[in-house]
Amino acid sequence: MRKAIWEQKTVERDGVKPVWKQPRGNYGSNFWQMYSRKLDRDVHFYSSLERDHGVIVEADPTVAWFCEQPLRINIKVDGRDRETVMDMLIQFTDGREEYREVKYTSDVQRADNGSRVARQLAAQREWAFVTAHGYKIVTEEEIRRNAMFLRNWKQILAYLATYASYDLAEIENQILAAFDVEPSWSLKDLERHIARPDRQTVKAAMFRLIHGGLCTAPLDRYPLTNTLTIQRGTK
Repeated sequence: MRKAIWEQKTVERDGVKPVWKQPRGNYGSNFWQMYSRKLDRDVHFYSSLERDHGVIVEADPTVAWFCEQPLRINIKVDGRDRETVMDMLIQFTDGREEYREVKYTSDVQRADNGSRVARQLAAQREWAFVTAHGYKIVTEEEIRRNAMFLRNWKQILAYLATYASYDLAEIENQILAAFDVEPSWSLKDLERHIARPDRQTVKAAMFRLIHGGLCTAPLDRYPLTNTLTIQRGTK
C-alpha cells in the first residue's frame, strides 16, 4: 500500500529556506544565530549542539550550501500520522544531498518505541527510505569530536560575520601574492608583511581565503594564534 506523504518545502533562489522559525520573543536561552558566508545570511539554531553542527558544516569545504529547518514532512507510520521538521539539508560539492537530524547520543539511546524522539526518528527514516533521500542522524560524538577545530572555526566565523560587508579583495590579493615570496607564513608574519594600518582586516581577509579553500591552516591540530602556519590552498 502506497504511503501517504505530505511535504512542505519553500524554494528560494539557490536552494531552500527554513520552513519553521521560533516565534519572535519566544527564543529562550537556547537560541543561536550564526552568519554563514556560504549562504550570505544569518542562520538560526535552537540548541547548542545544532549550532556546533552548523559551525562544522560551514567550515566543511565539501559542503556547497545548506539550509536549517528545510523541510516539514507528514507520513503515516504504524497507522498514525507523524509530522516532523528536519534539522538540516546539505548539498555537497559533488551534487549529493543529505537531510540531517541532530541529536544527543543519550537521547537516541534512551528512546523507547513510545517516546517522542523514537516516533520522530522513525518517521524521518521511513520518509527517507520511501522517497530515496539521503538521511543521517548526527550526534555530539561526531560534531564535537575535535574541540580545537570547533573552537578555531567559531573564532573565524565571528570574524567573517564582523567583516561580511567589507571589500577585502585587495588585501586577499596581497596575501595570495605573499605566497610567491614564501611558501608558508605565520599569521603574525603575514600581517606584518601586508602592513595594513588595521591588522584586523588582514586577519579577516586571511580567514576568508581559508574559508574559501584558497589558503589552508592546521586548524584541527593547533590553536588559532599568531604562530599558526598559513599556506596556499589547492584551489
